Amino acid sequence: MTTSKTIRKYIREVKAAKYMNLLSESGYARVRQMMMGLVPSIGTLGILTAQNPGGQAGSAEENLQANANLMADLVARNYGVIPIEGSYGGAEDSFLVPNITRDDIAALGIKYGQEAVIWGRKTTEEVGEPYFTFEYLEGDKTIQTRDVSLGGSEVQGKEDFYSSKKGRKFYIPFFDDAYEGAKPADGGRSISLQGDELPDDSRIEEIVHKINSHVKLSLEENRTSKSRWHHRGLIKEYRKRLDEVLIEVN
Repeated sequence: MTTSKTIRKYIREVKAAKYMNLLSESGYARVRQMMMGLVPSIGTLGILTAQNPGGQAGSAEENLQANANLMADLVARNYGVIPIEGSYGGAEDSFLVPNITRDDIAALGIKYGQEAVIWGRKTTEEVGEPYFTFEYLEGDKTIQTRDVSLGGSEVQGKEDFYSSKKGRKFYIPFFDDAYEGAKPADGGRSISLQGDELPDDSRIEEIVHKINSHVKLSLEENRTSKSRWHHRGLIKEYRKRLDEVLIEVN
């Protein structure tokens, strides 16, 4: 290798190292700027972990190794990685990954046995500030979206189900009806999940099957609190979808 090529290679490596260090050392303010769409160079964001795969609590050693493997996968794909902390029924460390593709984060979530990952894309409207629309992904399917992430003073008092950076808390309010904007079902009527009491429709059959499956999983005591929260949230979401279909077919 010529001297000039060696120098150029060295410069690229130094720049890459500085970029990785900048990301890994990003503080709370920088993380919040990213999540609010205020960093021009960042168009997508992902949040994922490799810990507690399949909703089963892993040992400290297993979780540490799992996240080390995930970080190696991310770095091998030339992604910058920002370690973040959190509590979801127990301490859980995750990664915030700028500019990750939806396909990559979904594939990595599946590879590491995660029940869900989060992916967001920045939207820039003609009028107003840019913002992120975050997707709650189960496998590669979008279960729910949110156009807001929260990190104000009222969030700092949360005792569970949050992420944090350097002690400051934030979260995306998935499965929180106050941030959904969806209207309640007509009259708030309850829905029977007995097959013989429901219209004969393949969509209804599929949704009811999903609800029953998630109910069963949400009651398994060997699952982590995060996993049971995840399944309770999916039950709520699928019940709303079921109600929409029932209104349509009746």
